[in-house]
Amino acid sequence: MLFAAIIRDYFVWHYTKAWFLLWGVWRNFLWFVIHFFSLPQLMRSWFAPFKRITEDRGDKFDLEDLASYVIIGFLSRVVGAVARTLIIIVGLITLVLTIAGGFATYLVWALVPFIIIGLLGMSISLFLI
Repeated sequence: MLFAAIIRDYFVWHYTKAWFLLWGVWRNFLWFVIHFFSLPQLMRSWFAPFKRITEDRGDKFDLEDLASYVIIGFLSRVVGAVARTLIIIVGLITLVLTIAGGFATYLVWALVPFIIIGLLGMSISLFLI
């Protein structure tokens, strides 16, 4: 009788409370990936100059100063955009893998008790043969 109560309590925990605990763990993984790659910040500053490297304009009008200001600013923004794009792509791939891993974990979690029972039955049948 005690064994049946333990099994019942386990199944109740496994399919109710543990689902919510598993969701909390999955949410923490998602939060970590998003913040590790700084995805919101990178998307907000996608075309900002790389490491804030810019050229100051002089006070007087000079074509050489204007050209260096435009060229350095453009190249710095291109390098920044390329670097941020690569980091964003890696971050999004990692985020998709984390989401897929979470779904796989939920699927395995739902099937684990039946897999254990099946393996136990198969091992007992090997003893009886």
